[in-house]
Amino acid sequence: MKYIRAILPHTTIVLCILFVVLWILDYFNPMMHFLTGSLPKALMMVLLLCAAATSILTVYDQWK
Repeated sequence: MKYIRAILPHTTIVLCILFVVLWILDYFNPMMHFLTGSLPKALMMVLLLCAAATSILTVYDQWK
């Protein structure tokens, strides 16, 4: 459990940076469809799950 608490925020940060880069690339080159494929949708789900888990663990630690 300690390993998950240590790696979860880092994973969330990396995925957020990834989506910022994909958004910039998609803005400058919309014909490449960086944000419309199935891989970005799966990565978005992972990002949302990581963010939710990080939030839940942080609230739990503060409550404790």
